[in-house]
Amino acid sequence: MKSNENEKNQTSVGITLTSRHEISSDSDKSAWDFYLKYYGESLYKEGKKFLFSNKVESIEVNGDVSFNIDSTVFNKGTKLYESILKETNISEGLKDSLGVMRYSPMNISIMPKTGGLNIIKKSLGNDRFDTFAYFINQYYEGFKTPIINAGSLTMGIGNRLFLEKFLDSYKTAGEFFEDIYGIDETFVSELIESGKSLIINREDYCNYMKLACKYWELRLKQKKIKNYIDSSMIKNYQNHLNTILNEIEILENSINKQ
Repeated sequence: MKSNENEKNQTSVGITLTSRHEISSDSDKSAWDFYLKYYGESLYKEGKKFLFSNKVESIEVNGDVSFNIDSTVFNKGTKLYESILKETNISEGLKDSLGVMRYSPMNISIMPKTGGLNIIKKSLGNDRFDTFAYFINQYYEGFKTPIINAGSLTMGIGNRLFLEKFLDSYKTAGEFFEDIYGIDETFVSELIESGKSLIINREDYCNYMKLACKYWELRLKQKKIKNYIDSSMIKNYQNHLNTILNEIEILENSINKQ
């Protein structure tokens, strides 16, 4: 940003605002600037590592995209879920708005790096956020195998046991998701229920995109995020969410006519 833009983009508490154009991945400098403000004293840097403490356990973390919907490949068929929309007439408005939301503050969070929970999320349900919630819930119900024994084949068991210790410092999936993502138990239950279902056709994928919108709307209402972005950016993000929902409705109507 230029200096005059920095002066203009300050809140009353002195938080620098970040343009949606500045966060280009879940782990770039702007993303970490957001994480440090969102998590406050719970997230800190030690050398080159970022550590997260929940006041019981600490663990090294990295960045992660929650709903990893890649609208750039809808017509290419190169990714599992996005390939469902191959040869489907997808509007540029829908693709653009999904692209804006992908690396927005509403869709990026920290994820334990020790033990490779981000890799586990990718391996269980092919990076589906709802299926990740389902398996985290299974973990707290006593079925730990998919979390502790999934992911990278080259990771030593010591790191997995460290991850287990961190996860065990929470009592439920609801506690874990509230601490990391700031979402309540009602929506966590909705994620868990959705995570049980297959995504094998366009109707399923439309429902998944609508679930993503609901998550983004909930995150956009969080005080910690509203303190980070200004009112014009909040309005801009809300307009993109409205566009996504409107375009999904149009897409669903076209599917039903076929």
